[in-house]
Amino acid sequence: MPEKRRAPRLLLTVAAGLLASLFTLRMGETFAALKLPFLFPPVWLLPAGWAGALLCLASAAGAAGERKIVNAFYVSLGLTVCWAVLFFRLDATLAALVSGLLLTGVWLHMRRLLGPISPKAKKLMLCCCIWGGYLAYLNAGIWLMGVDR
Repeated sequence: MPEKRRAPRLLLTVAAGLLASLFTLRMGETFAALKLPFLFPPVWLLPAGWAGALLCLASAAGAAGERKIVNAFYVSLGLTVCWAVLFFRLDATLAALVSGLLLTGVWLHMRRLLGPISPKAKKLMLCCCIWGGYLAYLNAGIWLMGVDR
């Protein structure tokens, strides 16, 4: 795909990531007040994981111009921001879990769609899917521990 078409997707991904990060400014305080599930990482690692997943997402979406893939890309950006709002601003851990599971489902769908088009993009989406599954595990653990902030 020509660079002209990749650059806007990369910029849109960065913008969505920055928007989501605005809702996580007090992330350390939020997690300090919660009972955290087993295998919860150091808080500083979470933004790095998100950045990596979003960069893989933008690269994978840039590898294909198929409408279904591009639409899934846009939906996943919206769900990323939605998750941050639900979890960090609205304290809606169950709704955030549902949003996170939907996001992971969209990423799995994108991975399936990319398979015949670009094996490299399919591999990049595996990173997103693993990250989404891990975050869903963490979110489920927080919700199941019954923490109402």
